[in-house]
Amino acid sequence: MTHVLVTGAAGFIGARLVQVLSERGYTVTGVDCFLPDLYSAEMKKARFSTLDGLAGVSLVEADLRRDDLSALGAPDVVVNEAAMPGLTKSWEDLQLYMDNNVMALDRVIRQTATDTLRQFIQISTSSVYGRIAEGAEDSPTNPFSPYGVSKLAAEKLGFAHRDNFGLPFSVLRYFSVYGPGHRPDMAYHRFLAAARDHTPITVYGDGSQRRTNTYVDDCVEGTINAIERAVPGEIYNLSGTESYSLNDALDIIRDVTGVTLDVRYEPARAGDQKETKGAIAKAQAELGYQPQWSLRDGLAAEWEWIRSLGSH
Repeated sequence: MTHVLVTGAAGFIGARLVQVLSERGYTVTGVDCFLPDLYSAEMKKARFSTLDGLAGVSLVEADLRRDDLSALGAPDVVVNEAAMPGLTKSWEDLQLYMDNNVMALDRVIRQTATDTLRQFIQISTSSVYGRIAEGAEDSPTNPFSPYGVSKLAAEKLGFAHRDNFGLPFSVLRYFSVYGPGHRPDMAYHRFLAAARDHTPITVYGDGSQRRTNTYVDDCVEGTINAIERAVPGEIYNLSGTESYSLNDALDIIRDVTGVTLDVRYEPARAGDQKETKGAIAKAQAELGYQPQWSLRDGLAAEWEWIRSLGSH
């Protein structure tokens, strides 16, 4: 059975990926160090604990930047979900982003690049494209934030290992993933929590910025497809298919929750993308990727999850 190493396994997407891989009979090693820099380490530890005891899953607590990585073993596939995310904080502490998104990747590559490794899938982001992220995977890259710069540097590092040493390296660029388990700093989580708690919602900018959001289960399906079908050396966009502005999404949230929202607009944040519109024809053709979730259904599912957490 295929042995998959999932880094960042306590994260929003990483944890869901481990769960689904376990359900489908994969052997999985999940690793995380519960970075506290963007949101609570305790939230990550709680999520990680839900993976303990799943069939075929072993868990490792390790910091990819500095710890001994021999416990990661010799996987058949690596899915590198581990990263320091977040646009705003990347302006404040670039070293944190380079250490987690580039230097840690180099250590994982050096540890896992054995003769038995057949896929190394680097998780990247629409942020590498820049302020307007649309078009196919060969579109120009011009990151609009230090976070995007660090993620593009990670892609380039992996391809350098491929070109020099034959690393079976490929890239998935995720577009605005959301759903149950969503990071608390992300817009839809904040909006839905404010609806639950009847507190004001802050929108940065005028709300006209547009996203083709990706529901977490669609993202996980695309990632598992890549484990089996990605062509080393290639890049694939994983995105939803519906384009909505933040103001459109707020209208959907009003409808889904039945709550009158108190929306307040603040100046746009540095590095915030104006539009992300993922072109997924390549992932559809080569990976069999086909997103299933509408934004309305996905927000309804996230709303039920947010309500289950209770007010804070």
